[in-house]
Amino acid sequence: MTAAFRYEWRRLWTIRSTYWLIGGTLAFQFLLSLIIAASIDPLDTVLSDGQITSSVVSVGASIGNVPLFSAYIIAMLGVFSFGHEYRHGMIRSTLTAVPNRGAVLTAKIVTTAVVAAGLAFLCALIGLLNAALFLGGDVTVNTSFVWKVILGLVVYTVLFGLCGLGLTGLLRNQTGALALILLFPSVIEGALHILMVIPEGEDGINKVASFLPFDAGGQMFARPLFSDVIDIFGYVPLEPLEGGLVFGAFTLVVAALTGALFIVRDA
Repeated sequence: MTAAFRYEWRRLWTIRSTYWLIGGTLAFQFLLSLIIAASIDPLDTVLSDGQITSSVVSVGASIGNVPLFSAYIIAMLGVFSFGHEYRHGMIRSTLTAVPNRGAVLTAKIVTTAVVAAGLAFLCALIGLLNAALFLGGDVTVNTSFVWKVILGLVVYTVLFGLCGLGLTGLLRNQTGALALILLFPSVIEGALHILMVIPEGEDGINKVASFLPFDAGGQMFARPLFSDVIDIFGYVPLEPLEGGLVFGAFTLVVAALTGALFIVRDA
């Protein structure tokens, strides 16, 4: 197992895309959180202090304005964890160097999770720094509200990255997995939500809509600005813990399917 972790860790840092994705994520977070922090007037907004800080940290995702873009970028690390090897035929070399397939998959899962968590947390700290610099004493950053949002977005990002890893292992195609992990949360789930909007009083399908995995996972860090969210989304979102469990279960299923197929099929 130790050999598998060492191999995967070294492999990760010999790929140029790793540095591009990390650098791009941090630059994106810094610029967007800086723009948001500089443009917010705490005296001219209905947001609470915690919501203001959270919106800077999440570049607007916490109040439901935009997706958590940094998670999409970090998810590419999960895709490339398997994708590069299948694209360039290097999976055979990996399995020759580390013939234990279970250890190889475990190393990829742990490495992806650790890097995603570290990068997501660093992004949150960058957001907090910009909030402190531009908003100063007008916004209290050291609140349980803000740190709950940060915890939620870190967990969400880790699960997002693991979904990217799992889908690539299932498809064994980097391009297809990359398209799916980017389009499913942003386009496909959005289209499903529209299709599931039904007349008032017949809320069966709307209840199902709240269990779409990526949307459910987003509730871990989402703190909508409006109280009547059902009028906006057409359904009642899950609570943060419920949403996290749904997204975690989805990720576990994807990982289990990937593991089962990776163990038995040809390289």
